Amino acid sequence: MERQEMERRLAELTQGFFRAKLRLTPRSMEVREEGDALVLRVNGFVAPAERAMIDHPKDRWAIEDYYLRLFDQLTPLLRAGVGKAGPLVKVQTFLDLSSDEYRCILTLARQGEVMWADSRE
Repeated sequence: MERQEMERRLAELTQGFFRAKLRLTPRSMEVREEGDALVLRVNGFVAPAERAMIDHPKDRWAIEDYYLRLFDQLTPLLRAGVGKAGPLVKVQTFLDLSSDEYRCILTLARQGEVMWADSRE
């Protein structure tokens, strides 16, 4: 799968996830390549009522916890979206409620890098 096609597929999977789970389409979303990683950035998904609550520490914690648990469910879809482009070495998730942004960094194995070998031959 070509990188451009993979980026398009990841964007489609992410948009579908947001529509299914939050019943909304984020204001903006981008997938771009940065070295061995793909960076997925989503903006504009926090509801107005949640935005009013994030200034209170206890409420902010509850909202952050909710979104982090929700976005954990997105990881298997992203793994599938990467497909044969290379195994994922690491998935990092960043959530910034103040700027209404979710970022996911998918680090891929380098071309030819052995991630696991079975020595039981």
